[in-house]
Amino acid sequence: MRSLSVWCVASLALAAVGCGDDGPVLPSGLPRPLAGVYLDFGPAPEEDRFRALIGFPTRDVPGLESAIEDMYDPGKPETFRKYMSVDAWMERHAPSESDIAAVEAWLTQHKMEIRRRSKNRLLLEFAGTVEQFNTAFDTELRDFERENPSKGGKPLRTFGALDPLRPPQKIIDLTSGVIAVDVPADTAPLPGETGSIEKTPPEGQEQGVTPAQIARAYAVDRLHAEDHRGQGVKLGIVVGATFKTRDLQSFWQSFGITSRDNPEVVVTADPVSTRYLETTLDTEWAGAMAPEAELIAYEGPDARTLSILYAWNEAIAAGEVSVLSTSFAHREETEAEPIRQQYHEAARMGAALGMTIVVAAGDSAKPDVPSSSPYVTCVGGTRLEFGGDGEVAREVAWSGSGSGRSRQFKTPWWQEGVVLDAQGRRAVSDVALNASGDSTYWLYYLGEWERRSGTSFAAPVFAGLMATVNSHRLAQGKPVAGWLNRALYTDANVQAAFRDITEGKTDDGNGEGFSAGRGWDYPTGWGAPLADKLAEALP
Repeated sequence: MRSLSVWCVASLALAAVGCGDDGPVLPSGLPRPLAGVYLDFGPAPEEDRFRALIGFPTRDVPGLESAIEDMYDPGKPETFRKYMSVDAWMERHAPSESDIAAVEAWLTQHKMEIRRRSKNRLLLEFAGTVEQFNTAFDTELRDFERENPSKGGKPLRTFGALDPLRPPQKIIDLTSGVIAVDVPADTAPLPGETGSIEKTPPEGQEQGVTPAQIARAYAVDRLHAEDHRGQGVKLGIVVGATFKTRDLQSFWQSFGITSRDNPEVVVTADPVSTRYLETTLDTEWAGAMAPEAELIAYEGPDARTLSILYAWNEAIAAGEVSVLSTSFAHREETEAEPIRQQYHEAARMGAALGMTIVVAAGDSAKPDVPSSSPYVTCVGGTRLEFGGDGEVAREVAWSGSGSGRSRQFKTPWWQEGVVLDAQGRRAVSDVALNASGDSTYWLYYLGEWERRSGTSFAAPVFAGLMATVNSHRLAQGKPVAGWLNRALYTDANVQAAFRDITEGKTDDGNGEGFSAGRGWDYPTGWGAPLADKLAEALP
């Protein structure tokens, strides 16, 4: 039986750039013990195998951020919404081939396997034994267990460390750190699909909310009525594992969505071996809001940080979609600085490529990763009530809406003067949609109807909404909307396209939280989107 240590620490980052008692150390995303999140069971067996990601810095960050500012500034028509191509980003901002090759050579010298490079060269996956890792990085990997980010998932075994990483100085100079280390993915064959497609709505349908109700609540139905249903738009979902296509079609067809094609599946790393509820609901609801958008699921092998981060990076680096969503996330306070930063590096690339990236705020009433990045639109939660006529009777802030001040990111200029108590930090949420357990969503998973709640639903609903907005824009000869946050915080017409949420408050379980109020607030940002108004308001 393994012995167990549980420590609560103020900071999870194992190392920062600089010098420790024995010389320079490499930034690391390896966790330390944290009560209720990371449990330490002692040194990992040396013969155990691992997979890991090492990161590389984006080149010319000031130039990239300046270009992004120009392409989202309506006062500069010569650059406004003139998005960067993937090739242009690679030429100007990708890490150099020679830097990657030098690190690969060093890893190979230590008998570790080079598994894959990310498309944008920001990440390199390698693998080997615990003993090889310990020797190369002059540290000790430890056997950890962590909470599962997938709804209903069992705790996950992973690796952590108590000591910093101390590779040669050249590795410290060339990389941005070891971002994640984890156990190998389960590569057992994925069971085949069984069962038929259900075409009948669930019994007691009125006990949960349906796609038609949500579309009406957020005026997506008005765009649908004008034949803006996502045509010409690619909508991406970043997920762990996969889904049953029969489940997706059962959900869509039971609610009258009969023209929705199955998603294209992009396996970003190891093949998947299982199906997740979270993955299923994300795909069902995004596809329901934009029934004629081309849906692409970017799949990691599981819900582990390494897998989701790599899938996130690959989805953005592919440059295929105009809207990208994920609901796989962790509380910001539980993830080390290199992990938060690596999500941000990819999101910044997405903004340059003209992507609208939306992420669930989380359900802990605290900030999450990656939704705290300034290049991500953070989708908080509300409690939605319908009247007898099917219209929205009341909408208030949901108590669990992920919100607050980021530990990682400073206040972006566009939040200055708007968020008056940000204390110099990036503030979330940015927008909000229904997430409350008092108005649960229907989903169809493994052949059964279920009702669930949370911002896991709010994010794909908003992603689908934005796909319909982009469909409207394309029909008018306009480019896709791209990164939203600058317009959200600087354009009064865009702000007026949201239903202001002025009641309700969050509760983090420790008696702390934020209240909704007039204008922007932490739990709901600018409020609940009205798709038809947003389509007209975005410049």
